[in-house]
Amino acid sequence: MSPASHPSPMESTAVADHPAPAAAMASARTMWAKVDTGFWVAHRAGEYFGCVDQVAGGYVSRDAHGIPIGRYDGLEDAKASLRSTTHPLNIARRRRVERVSLAAATAVGVTALGFALTAGALAPFL
Repeated sequence: MSPASHPSPMESTAVADHPAPAAAMASARTMWAKVDTGFWVAHRAGEYFGCVDQVAGGYVSRDAHGIPIGRYDGLEDAKASLRSTTHPLNIARRRRVERVSLAAATAVGVTALGFALTAGALAPFL
């Protein structure tokens, strides 16, 4: 067999440390633990799955990567909303946020460029 067909020691270690397969995650039960006042952490298939934080007027749920999923009036609603970042709703939300961020950054950049050009054009008259 060629060397390419055998995993290197680094690859086999990475495979052993790889998170549970998606099928195992989908069928696993989510376990909740209250770790502090107003803060709950979820584990699924032995892996960190996300959290819910109590804030003024409700609860904010975050996925396993710390990305906010939403703000809810009730604890159970916040817990029920918890999904992985690969869920289509989270992917769509992240894309919307990225588009808005890009549009805002572009607008700020164009404004700054306009100010710089105006300042450069008016500098000889000052």
